[in-house]
Amino acid sequence: MEPHTAQATLVGREAESAQLGGLIQDVSAGLGRAVWVEGDPGIGKTSLVTSVLQQAAGSGCRTAWAAADEFQLLSPLRVLTDGLSGCAQAGDGRLEQISRLLRGVSGPTALDDTDPVHRATEQLLTTVDEVCGAGPLVLVADDIQWADEASLIAWRRLAQSVEQLPLLLIAACRPVPQREAVRRLRQSVLARDGIRLPVGPLSQGAVHTLVTRLTGAPPGPRLQRLASHAAGNPLYLRELVDSLLHDGAVAVVGGQAEVSAEQAQKTPLSLSQAIRRRVELLPGPLLDLLGAAALFGREFTVTDLAAVMDTSPTTLLTGLRQAAAAGLVDAYGISLRLSHPLVRQILFDRLPPTLRVALHRQAAQVLAESGAAPDSVAEQLLAVPWAADGWTQEWVATHADALTRQSPRLAAPLLARLVNQRTAVGTARHEVFVSTLATALFRLGQPQEAERHAWNLLTHSQDAQRAAEMRWILARVFSGTNRSSQAYSVTVQALRRTDLPARWRGRFQALSALLERERTGDLERARLAAHDALTTAERTGDRFGTGYALCALWVVDSTRRDHPQALAHLDRALTVFGEEPQFGDLRSWAWGNRALTLHSLDRLADAQAGLGEALARAERNGDPESPLHIAAAVHHFWTGSWDDAQVCLDSVTAQGPQLPSCGLNECLPTVVLHGVAALIASHRDDRESARRHLEAGTELLTDALPDRDSRDFLVAAQALEAERNGSADQALDLLETMLDRHPGQLNPAHPWLPSLVRLALERERGAVAQAALAACEAEDAAEVLPARAAWAAAHCRALVDGNPEPCLAAAAHYAAVGRTLEHAQCLEDAAVLLARDSRQPKARTALAEAAEAYTRMGAEWDLRRADTRLRPYGIRRGVRGPRARAAFGWSALSPTELQVARLVAEGKSNPQVAAELFLSRRTIQTHVSHILRKLGVRSRVEIATEALRHAQKPSAV
Repeated sequence: MEPHTAQATLVGREAESAQLGGLIQDVSAGLGRAVWVEGDPGIGKTSLVTSVLQQAAGSGCRTAWAAADEFQLLSPLRVLTDGLSGCAQAGDGRLEQISRLLRGVSGPTALDDTDPVHRATEQLLTTVDEVCGAGPLVLVADDIQWADEASLIAWRRLAQSVEQLPLLLIAACRPVPQREAVRRLRQSVLARDGIRLPVGPLSQGAVHTLVTRLTGAPPGPRLQRLASHAAGNPLYLRELVDSLLHDGAVAVVGGQAEVSAEQAQKTPLSLSQAIRRRVELLPGPLLDLLGAAALFGREFTVTDLAAVMDTSPTTLLTGLRQAAAAGLVDAYGISLRLSHPLVRQILFDRLPPTLRVALHRQAAQVLAESGAAPDSVAEQLLAVPWAADGWTQEWVATHADALTRQSPRLAAPLLARLVNQRTAVGTARHEVFVSTLATALFRLGQPQEAERHAWNLLTHSQDAQRAAEMRWILARVFSGTNRSSQAYSVTVQALRRTDLPARWRGRFQALSALLERERTGDLERARLAAHDALTTAERTGDRFGTGYALCALWVVDSTRRDHPQALAHLDRALTVFGEEPQFGDLRSWAWGNRALTLHSLDRLADAQAGLGEALARAERNGDPESPLHIAAAVHHFWTGSWDDAQVCLDSVTAQGPQLPSCGLNECLPTVVLHGVAALIASHRDDRESARRHLEAGTELLTDALPDRDSRDFLVAAQALEAERNGSADQALDLLETMLDRHPGQLNPAHPWLPSLVRLALERERGAVAQAALAACEAEDAAEVLPARAAWAAAHCRALVDGNPEPCLAAAAHYAAVGRTLEHAQCLEDAAVLLARDSRQPKARTALAEAAEAYTRMGAEWDLRRADTRLRPYGIRRGVRGPRARAAFGWSALSPTELQVARLVAEGKSNPQVAAELFLSRRTIQTHVSHILRKLGVRSRVEIATEALRHAQKPSAV
């Protein structure tokens, strides 16, 4: 949707236009970029970017334009959905799906649903990817300082992708005042090679040219002095000259436009005065019309305006044409737009305060009765202070749940007004206001305020359903803030109530099972509670409760090491969840933990396939992807595909870890992300990255059991860093903490115990080695189906006994199932044990195989450690050892990156590549970023060129 701005008014912006014109040529050739245009109000930003859009359209680019509005600050994704509505692919219904997500009817309860804004954001980003797949796109967001939070987040993610898409992003913004979220966005754009394009005052020559165009003749000295009061601001200058022309104060004498000496002595009007004067010169009926339009902010539709004025749209056309001729209204796609924020403010200020309240209230009711989306109605109700009448109370009570789910930022202040005014106290309607306010605050990440309102409602609630929801929120607040005892207390209180709805009873029973494990470690009581929950949920037909109970049973059986039964619970839960959006959080949690269970069973190929399917489904359904990316990173760590692991981790950090909020603390949290990243960096001898992630992860740790369940990667990384720094005793002490197990602890210790045994023996601390071996054998004995723990125990026993054969057997097993890191570590230890037995040839063979695996992973530290351990036995890899991994160039690409590069060369978009490789679009986007960096190129076109060049090289004979 492009605004109408006369090209003739674009004066003095030749340099800026040329710079943007060069970027249009670049994007036409496949080189994307992000531009941050900033300047004072009225300085000409909109005229500049509009002219750019005209150039872009003439160059064959698709164009999209939207402007943010302070009035719509709380409406999620408004800016981008408005902008893209005119350029989506023909026949593509994705934007319609996004609209339904943001404005549709809510599910049974807001607590059940995946965040619709997150789902809509993912679909919107996929839409941009698909549009760019069909050709270059220029996307402009004007007045981005007023954009809603979701649009700002989406814009940041788009700015991160311009390096790999034919996408030119142009954001126009005022420099001050600036919201913190806008400041962070600007910083993020410029930090990633974005271009800052300041639009300053017009030069003296440009002012002369513009005045000449406006008056029809070059300005004389007195008119030039008056024009200098505009300080180079083109909007002010136009208003100033228009005011003089309207008063007949400009005359053309001797070929110059000039004002009288008396006029030149007058103080020029300010910009606001000039616009106010222009407005006040309009006839009364037209002022009334535009005053009603100002109720909607700057943007409005003729249909909405006609509804508020209780007339037909056709009767408004004459007045709107007059307003357009006066320069007060512009076309804005299918809508109209007041030409400047000052125009809207002046029109709005003309309305007496009591009339404003009445008109906004009337506009809200008219919009509601015409079927407008709840957020549009809420915007009208929030525009001015009011005391709630019967209609307002009824509308808010009816739409509170839907509004809270779709836009908690709109819902919270609206509901807070009603609650603070004690509207309808003592009635069921008031309970609706309080409970939905608590829910909105919880969704907005304000747990303390949510807790306060939830307790307030529970003191007098007569509605069992609402009371159950409040107790659920309280339990989640307490659980999420490591107050498990309080969470358990609320859960027990809920279960003791005879009026607890059956659906909620099953959910609280499942939650009590999780809390029982966390508080006491009593797995039998937890198992019984989870089975009771499953029985209750199935009897009531509550699919959420059924799936939740099955997830709780997974936690219990995983802790008991009955991995086959735990896997069965998750598979059954995923069948229960199906593809429905309200189960998105639980579904992502289940898929991620399913991969971990398959790892415990040494079914790594199945884990890989399941994660690929899960990521593809998550992107299609709009489910949270972060838990799946973290689970995939863990998987790739053990398989030695560390480049792929890094891609998964980068995919999370690029967006921010949106982890499930379903009340299951056993999800893979951010501390795992930093632990895996730090451990890979330590193995690769990247000290700076290791330090950064260790510091970030350590800041997140507490002594609560959920954190103990996820700290093992971080502790292992700390130990490896200590060992690399020559502090073997400190490394040993850190790894020894793995033996300190709390009752009910979920994560196993055995993956790390061979390293603990090795260090303990090297430091002659035999008691620690024996304790580690005993712990590993205990975990092996606990497993219902012997698998991973059994081979870890064999590895530990081999080290303690000094027998290389079990090490070699374990290494063969690890190679067969795909555990590259453990395979290499077993071979390294076997090489040492063989050398001690004076079996040097076999030791050299084992070392060579270990070194080859380490080299493929880029494990530089492990290579040095292995060489150091074998050197006393006279064993060296020599000059024919494996070559170090290349850091740049075609040979530096991982196997997955090679696949992605070849598919990009075939002209496939990120969504198409993702579909072919059974990965998410976000993962492919990160892969493409890594490929661009490694190849030192700037676009997909150049990736394709490189891929073609290497495809044409003759293969070695």
